[in-house]
Amino acid sequence: MPLVEVVPHDKTNSYTVDTAMSFYKAMGKSPVLVNQECPGFVANRLQAALAREAYSLVHRGIVSAEACDICVTTGIGLRWAFTGPFMTNVLGGGGGKEGFHRLITHLGPGIQGWIKDMDAHAFGFGENEIEELDKSVQHMLESTDIASVESERDRGLVELIKSKKAAPASS
Repeated sequence: MPLVEVVPHDKTNSYTVDTAMSFYKAMGKSPVLVNQECPGFVANRLQAALAREAYSLVHRGIVSAEACDICVTTGIGLRWAFTGPFMTNVLGGGGGKEGFHRLITHLGPGIQGWIKDMDAHAFGFGENEIEELDKSVQHMLESTDIASVESERDRGLVELIKSKKAAPASS
């Protein structure tokens, strides 16, 4: 993966940070400066937030594990491969300098309602919850060749990374 999260210690000098950032860029990576330490790093926390809601939706019977994966891979996953959550919001709000503000102002009240529901039904990671959730995952895997999925994913990631390098505006 191209992402490298650079997390300097509070006593790390700016020269060292700049050198690390330049080094990773020269290696073809996408370094991001993380201004302060947080458990799990940034990308893992974002992944965990989406996974927690996915687990909740499946555990509650709202959607199957397979359907949830389809929602991500054919919806937000496609967008987010090229524009992260903020730029996606800018574009969703009509683009331009006011796009983000327009979208968050328009959809913010509704999103707050969703978040309240999400908090009220947060997946708890208890043994019984995990067992129930795993049933949906196992059902999905009954007709899945995991080795083929892994191979297709890896090929697709290589192609996606090449595509993103060819389109620097999406980096």
